[in-house]
Amino acid sequence: MKVNMKVMKVKKTALRSSPQSGKPKQSIVFIPGWNVRAEIFQNFAEYFAGRTLYYFTPPLVRAGDAYQQAVCALRRFLTEKNIFEPILVGWSLGGQLALLYAQHAACPQNTATAPFAKDRLGGVLLINSAAVFSRQADEQKTFSALCAQDFPRAVKYFHKLLGSDLAASTLLQKYFINNRSSALAYLQSLYQHDLTDALRASAYPLGIFHSRRDRIIPYREAEYIQTLRPDAQFLKTADNLHFPFLAHCAKITGLLDEVMRGGGKAGGK
Repeated sequence: MKVNMKVMKVKKTALRSSPQSGKPKQSIVFIPGWNVRAEIFQNFAEYFAGRTLYYFTPPLVRAGDAYQQAVCALRRFLTEKNIFEPILVGWSLGGQLALLYAQHAACPQNTATAPFAKDRLGGVLLINSAAVFSRQADEQKTFSALCAQDFPRAVKYFHKLLGSDLAASTLLQKYFINNRSSALAYLQSLYQHDLTDALRASAYPLGIFHSRRDRIIPYREAEYIQTLRPDAQFLKTADNLHFPFLAHCAKITGLLDEVMRGGGKAGGK
């Protein structure tokens, strides 16, 4: 069976001014899901023309709170590349990292998050993500049990749940990070973190994209986020694609445009 997958070559870009407008291009930072390298998003750079694109892969973690370590690494990444007011596009677990970073960036008065005091955020776009991972669905329970007992089988089960076609599955396997200890550390953090209060108190522009029949992060999680931020821009699809970029990248970029214009901002439109 021939895989119909177009992979675009992407040049490294740096923040620079647009000759047409004289203003800096909007910086977009992609944050991937569980154990996937961010470079996977380079395959869709064509859809994000006119923006400056960056790709952040959470670091490998052996012990401790993987989420907190990833957020610190994200801040270093933004600082080293001189990125200001980015829009964070977080897919799956990456969406939770984006929310956790946004929480730190919005709370300079908290001494525990003092290093984040000067951070500014342009917005957040969540792709099939959640404020809190409940683990109530049968698929989630099976996956958690497999991770504890047989990691290779858990990975195969995870890819089965993605609901992707052959092209997307091939792409995901190519960029998958096969590191058991780090993968389990991130899962432990995912199960422990609840970003409900952070989302409820947030005011940055927010977009939500979710597949109605997602088997990894159920659609009810997106509905829950919407109750916390009813002003957010919301887009749903009828399929079960947890990795929706091959099928719906044009829709995702349209939603991103709304976030860039300030849509989904508390007190905004």
